Amino acid sequence: MEDTSNITQTIINTINTIFENLFASIDNNLYSLLDEITFINSDIIKDQTFEKIFGTSTSNGILIIANSLLLGFIIYYSIRYLMSHLTFNKVENPFSFIIKLIIFRNIYEFFIFYFNIIFRLDF
Repeated sequence: MEDTSNITQTIINTINTIFENLFASIDNNLYSLLDEITFINSDIIKDQTFEKIFGTSTSNGILIIANSLLLGFIIYYSIRYLMSHLTFNKVENPFSFIIKLIIFRNIYEFFIFYFNIIFRLDF
């Protein structure tokens, strides 16, 4: 009877030691990893993946998508405006379209400018 209780106690002690070492190892590695993930500094911008996604100039990344959208809106409205003269459909006034386009472009430039200031990028 005493042998089974000793074996049981040995197994429990061994399992406790294994889990204690495992959790201590996870604890030591986890805090440094969480610090790297949580605290963002300007080094994140120098990451190659981030540079590919966001872009380093107006000719690549998300910046070219935004510029392409602006150009697409201009082409769409121009064709629609020209077709409205043939079909006699009423479309938006060109002046109001240009004002909306300027506002959209200013908002876009505003975010790029402040993103540049925050992360000290050079476009």
